[in-house]
Parts: sequence; structure tokens; C-alpha cells
Amino acid sequence: MGKIEYPVLLRKDCFKIIPTLKDHSIDLVVTDPPYNVKAIGYGGTLNDVKGFNKSLIDLTTNTDITKGYDIRGFSELIVPKMKDINIYFWCNKKQIPEYLQIYVTELKCAFEIISWHKVNALPSYSNKYLTDTEYCLYFHKGHCKPNNYEDAKTYFMGSINHKDKKLYGHPSIKPLDYIETFIRNSSKKGEIVFDPFMGSGTTGVACNHLKRKFIGCEIDKTYFKIAKDRIYNE
Repeated sequence: MGKIEYPVLLRKDCFKIIPTLKDHSIDLVVTDPPYNVKAIGYGGTLNDVKGFNKSLIDLTTNTDITKGYDIRGFSELIVPKMKDINIYFWCNKKQIPEYLQIYVTELKCAFEIISWHKVNALPSYSNKYLTDTEYCLYFHKGHCKPNNYEDAKTYFMGSINHKDKKLYGHPSIKPLDYIETFIRNSSKKGEIVFDPFMGSGTTGVACNHLKRKFIGCEIDKTYFKIAKDRIYNE
């Protein structure tokens, strides 16, 4: 087998790609899988919320990414591919119990619940609290090594990044500096970072900046092209 040239970008379903990866080859996983979003139908929900949910339906594959994904099935595939468990998952609160059951109760990982507090969340709060916080769960076995006070914080405070959404066309794009913080804290230069739900390529761009080797999967044709252009144009 010849030398692998990084980044490696694959327009395929990660559930089909992960079994082909070499066991114990991945140093870090940073990813943003589909949320379990069921905001439509909440009492008092605004039309803006309904519009956001429609934007989460993958038009090129006709896949509704508001219904989450197979968390347990994914864990069974990805855990053997990591050198040690070292993985960040963006998620919503409905998914947290299942993640904790698998990675903490069963796999005995250390964990952090990192949060992104949005100062400009949609003003939808009739019969519920604001949807102003997103969560990132970090499960690991000894890889958490922040270098400074700011990188060690477990929360981010900022606005919804409308600029990146408009620029790259992805409805749930995460801020680049947040992803860079995770990668700095949990990997070293030259190590392999994998994003199985690559979206518009933010993790790959962060790896370029921080000199990590990147592997990314994205099933959607439109987002894959955006990610490829972003990563190779850096």
C-alpha cells in the first residue's frame, strides 16, 4: 500500500467507510452528527423554527437529518478504530442520555459536557425554555490537555454564526475557533483526526490550521463539494 496523502475526503456513508479503516489508527474524532430535532409541534413554535427544521432536510439525498442517527451502532463501529477513545460529539439534549449510557456507564470513559450559549437564539419560549444552548460531549481516556485557561473552559458564549451559514450553506455549521480548541486540546501535530459527518468541512479546515492529518466523510453531494473546496483552498 502506497503512502497516504492527507487530507482524505470521501463522499460516502460513514457507516460503510468506518469498517474499512485500520483498527487503532485514529487519534481523535471530532464530529457533528444529525441531531434528534423535533421542534415542530411545540406549543408556540414560530415559523422561523419551522423554517430551520426544513433546512435540515438534506435535499440532494432526500434524507431528513432531524431524526438523529444510530448512536449505538456508530459507537460499535468507531471505538475499535481509535487508538484510545478520544471523541467529541456535538448533540442536542435529547441525545445526551444515550451517549452517557454507552461511553460512560458501559465504556468507562471520562467525559465533559461542553456548551455553546447563543446570545441571539430564536425567541421561541411558549411552553418551553429557549433553545439557546448546544452541547458537545467529549469522551476520552487520558487525552484532555488544554494549554491555557481559555482553552480549558467548558462553555462558549457567542452568536449564531449567520455569516458562515450564508457563506457555506450548511444550517448547523459550528464556529471554526471552537473546533480548533477541541483539536488543540486533544491531539498533537501530525496526528490523524477523523470527522465521519464532515458537513461543510470545518473540522478539515481546523486540521489544516493546526497541522493535523484529516480524514472526512460526507454523504451529501452539495456539502461534500463545499467541504472539498474549503479544505483545499486553505
